[in-house]
Amino acid sequence: MRLPSLVGLTAVCCLSGGASAEEVAPRSAPIVARLAGDAAVEALPQPDGATFYRAGDFRVTTPLPDGYPRPTPPGVVEVKRYPEVRRATFDGQGAAPDGMKNSATAFFPLFAHIKLRDIAMTAPVEIDYQGFAGGEAVPDSYDMSFLYRTKSDGQLESYGRITVADAKSRLVIAVGVAGDVTLDQVTASVARLNRLLADAGTWRAVGEPRVLGYNGPDVPRSKRWGEVQLPVQAVDDPAE
Repeated sequence: MRLPSLVGLTAVCCLSGGASAEEVAPRSAPIVARLAGDAAVEALPQPDGATFYRAGDFRVTTPLPDGYPRPTPPGVVEVKRYPEVRRATFDGQGAAPDGMKNSATAFFPLFAHIKLRDIAMTAPVEIDYQGFAGGEAVPDSYDMSFLYRTKSDGQLESYGRITVADAKSRLVIAVGVAGDVTLDQVTASVARLNRLLADAGTWRAVGEPRVLGYNGPDVPRSKRWGEVQLPVQAVDDPAE
């Protein structure tokens, strides 16, 4: 069986560093602010209501969950707000894979889960790390998640190492990454995000990193599009 592509095209915006994007980003996919980079993102609406994305040579041609923010282009840093989303999560238990590389232990059970339930593939695939210390340290554990396009696509359930639950909405700072997102890239990206947070003085990190991968194994590594994100909170709003 050929795995589905997680790749893409929407004319959302072309912003310079530090500009707010709320006035140009649709409310269903809010970009709160761009902190670095000026790469454009193009969008192409699809007949089924999905939107595909393109940023230079990078593509996302798999639908995102309803209301999900568009991908952040490689090299660009943005603050984005995510809606609540239903997702199937595999409990990694133990040392994490090297980003999206070597992740078959979690990927294929999740792929079987959605195929058995006739749930369509979406992008991105998400990896949440626990106990991430950076440097040469390997995270204590991880979760990999496949996202449902809408909550009506499947029921809440739990079996084995897979749990389907509704992840809460969140505010994140994100940097786009070209190619496979390895743990070394996660470490470097987190350091960059923390520097930009300190410079901006508007948000603070409030959790551990996650990786988003928008492309499947059928896409050449050099053309794969990913992100590294940290959850953030407004400095002047503890309840954010």
